[in-house]
Amino acid sequence: MLPHLRDLILFGPSFGKEDEIRFVLFLVTSSPNLKKLKIEMNYNPTEAISQTANSLFDLLDYSYVKLDHLDYLEITNFSNMKPEMDFLKLVLAKSPMLKKVRIVINNDVSATDEVKMLKDLLWNPCAYPGVQIKCERS
Repeated sequence: MLPHLRDLILFGPSFGKEDEIRFVLFLVTSSPNLKKLKIEMNYNPTEAISQTANSLFDLLDYSYVKLDHLDYLEITNFSNMKPEMDFLKLVLAKSPMLKKVRIVINNDVSATDEVKMLKDLLWNPCAYPGVQIKCERS
């Protein structure tokens, strides 16, 4: 457990790799008092997403996850890969105090994919219904 961790800034994780997803999940779920989370994703359009990484969130049980103190989330260089969206949905669903979310979308994401992503987020349940989600281009 990391009970004293309040702010976490991560540079360069790739959600196309299972071990990096697991590491980020471990840090976040082991920090019960985390208030701010900022992640600058590493996006490589030529990198293949492992099958395990693509289905990791479907395979594991996250009923134990509670992010009761998280009030700010920022993800930059967001590429709309399935594992990234699954992570974002998990945080939204498990953070009852989350007030602001800022997503900076990678410029390589097409406008069509961006619209699909935003529609998907609109239908996603949030633990705190008043959360402000701001999406922008880098």
